[in-house]
Amino acid sequence: MTIYTDTFYVMDPYNPPPAGTELEAVELNVVDHRSDEVMGRQGRDAIDDTDIVASYTGDTVTVQYPDGSTETITGVTFYLSDGREVFTPTDGSTLTDAVLVSTSWTTIEEPVTLQELGITCFTPGVRIRTPDGTVKIETLEVGDLVVTKDNGPQPVRWIGNREVDARGEHAPIHFAKGAIGNRRPLLVSPQHRFLIRDWRAPLYFGQDEVLIAAKHLVNGDTIARSPRDTVTYLHLLFDQHEIIYAEGVTTESFHPGNYILEKDEEIRAELEAIFPELSGGHSGEWPTARPVLKSHAAPLVARR
Repeated sequence: MTIYTDTFYVMDPYNPPPAGTELEAVELNVVDHRSDEVMGRQGRDAIDDTDIVASYTGDTVTVQYPDGSTETITGVTFYLSDGREVFTPTDGSTLTDAVLVSTSWTTIEEPVTLQELGITCFTPGVRIRTPDGTVKIETLEVGDLVVTKDNGPQPVRWIGNREVDARGEHAPIHFAKGAIGNRRPLLVSPQHRFLIRDWRAPLYFGQDEVLIAAKHLVNGDTIARSPRDTVTYLHLLFDQHEIIYAEGVTTESFHPGNYILEKDEEIRAELEAIFPELSGGHSGEWPTARPVLKSHAAPLVARR
């Protein structure tokens, strides 16, 4: 069993509410019961802990956003055993709150793959701020400029792509939309750190801003572990440790810590070819962009 999170409109394009209805983008769990990356009525797949009884691909929903622009979104409508119908994109679109304009529907009842759904982790789909606007992280290439908090636009020097185990203590941390000001859901590794500014930080640590690992922000509600078989992470490395913007929140770039380089020879070889100064275990000489709080200190700032 693998559990993901995706965003839905609770509606049926075949039997929609009246035009002008406000649609709320809601975040629901998606359960791939057999971990076969196919979602449908076979195999006890479920959404929001409710079995899928049918899935219709190719439905469309046209919406209007607050700025007056409109968009037609192609997706799949799932019928659930409790009578609900939920729609989610298959065209790479991102659902946000909007006003319904119109819909269209198909009569094709078939399962859909997770690749079509575009389940968003802290990998493909995450928006990174660049001088030309926000772009999906998977579209970035080495040499592209990314906006940093401290040093303006900086070129990406290396991009890492790794599939890792995502169970137990290695389970990624899921941040619901708005949990820390993020515009969309985020899924990050437990050790991934966010920049936190809090009045208690200078009181306890003499710094206005500190870095706190995702696992120390878990509250069991809007920030929680999300176990699955595996997850793929993308990492962006710059000439120094940077604070960048992902989905509107400040977070860290990749830091080539000694632990990482000792554990992954392939990563070490790649990075030492680009940064000879990392040879011989000198990654610890790379300072972090902000002080990093340890597990015992993080709750002093992270609590609300």
